[in-house]
Amino acid sequence: MKLTRYIRLLFTFYRYFLWVSVFIDAACAYILWQHGISVYKALFWLKLFSMGASFYLVNEYRKQEYFYFYNFGFSKKSLWIITLAFDLLLFFGLMILAYQFR
Repeated sequence: MKLTRYIRLLFTFYRYFLWVSVFIDAACAYILWQHGISVYKALFWLKLFSMGASFYLVNEYRKQEYFYFYNFGFSKKSLWIITLAFDLLLFFGLMILAYQFR
């Protein structure tokens, strides 16, 4: 399977909680930009809590859709590891940008 197909499938899975994640990331970046590095610890825990909530809600309300991804060779574990790692990297990138533009 081509790499682009894998990426599209992962993005399809990431869409389930994309808007919430981007909103949390943007809000955290804005708060960091306003208040400085002293609030980073609280923002990091807020992000981890929101990732846990996303994990729970998607598992609870979209559990039947895992079969779709399983048919393409993605296990539930690999889907979550890849998407949450990408989400955390996006968070770190936005935090670095917000701190640099301060």
